[in-house]
Amino acid sequence: MLWHGGYRSAAQLVLAAIAAAGVLAVRPRSVPLRSPLWLGLAVAAAANVASLIFHHDRSSVAPALAAVAVPVIVATAAAEPGALRRRMPVIVLALGMATATAGLAGLALHTGPLAERIDRVWRAGGTFEYPPALGLLCICALAYALGLHGSGDLDRTTTLIAGAVVVAAAAATFDRVTWIETVAVAALFAVRAPGTRRTVALLAAIALCGAAAALALSHPNRSALERHLRHGPVSARRAAWSHAWHAAGRRPLLGYGPGRYLASYQGTSPSAAPVAQAHDAVLEQAVEAGVVAALGTAVALAAMLVTGAAAAWRGDPLRAGHGVTALVVALSGLYDFTWSFAPVLLLGALAAVAAGGRDP
Repeated sequence: MLWHGGYRSAAQLVLAAIAAAGVLAVRPRSVPLRSPLWLGLAVAAAANVASLIFHHDRSSVAPALAAVAVPVIVATAAAEPGALRRRMPVIVLALGMATATAGLAGLALHTGPLAERIDRVWRAGGTFEYPPALGLLCICALAYALGLHGSGDLDRTTTLIAGAVVVAAAAATFDRVTWIETVAVAALFAVRAPGTRRTVALLAAIALCGAAAALALSHPNRSALERHLRHGPVSARRAAWSHAWHAAGRRPLLGYGPGRYLASYQGTSPSAAPVAQAHDAVLEQAVEAGVVAALGTAVALAAMLVTGAAAAWRGDPLRAGHGVTALVVALSGLYDFTWSFAPVLLLGALAAVAAGGRDP
């Protein structure tokens, strides 16, 4: 996540190496074959490998290996669910704070790629170099901070410091979905974990201050800000979704090759400017690796949604943190290309494992 969000080929190869090292270190004795989450990820990975072999394109090697690495790491983590539940919140909170700090620094200095300027509005992007992905990680980090606080593992002062950093970065993304999810997560913990209410109230005040500071640092004019905030996360995707649907229909079996979404524009006359991703995890897999990969991704996404929602509402504070993380990562896969960041997909999958126990 700290290396271009894990989006580039070199980082994808590193993720594959980590998966191999994890297997050698943990040596899991079984594979969670009864888990819909793991089965969906494994089927999608197998379809990506098949597409790689068929197209034989070097640019597809790293994305295909990253697709394989995710279910391998999930299976390894499922062998030690207790350790995963204990350690993951602290790790994600630390990553969230580091990425958020980078994004805030980029915004303050108006420096890319840690911040980006779109339509005359500067937005924090952090090491992801993409504001909605930074916002997503900040939401996960906030959920874990409140979960650790609610379970007694993090005192109020530390929670406020950590929460202030990630909430300020979330505000600085100028992403409406991130703002809505920040409010929803705070409200959830205030209702489900009464011991966090005072901390949540203080964080709400900090969030307002952070939003004001972000506006001052971004310094957009009023018309540019209004135009940016009217940009709908769903309505703006219709052209991309329409293209992906038709592109998948042209090559339904093995797609265009892992990581080769732009190849789907060859020989076409798109009504809008080409985009590098489908902004939907299922459609993107359908275009790149075929219908089998799309089905596997859909199963994994649905499993992540169900497990995450159940844990977020019914679990103890720490399990709720896992549930929120699985839920928001799954939701992002419906309207954005955050699942193209393999570490983000892995984050959601591991959170679902932790939220649901041994069977993700």
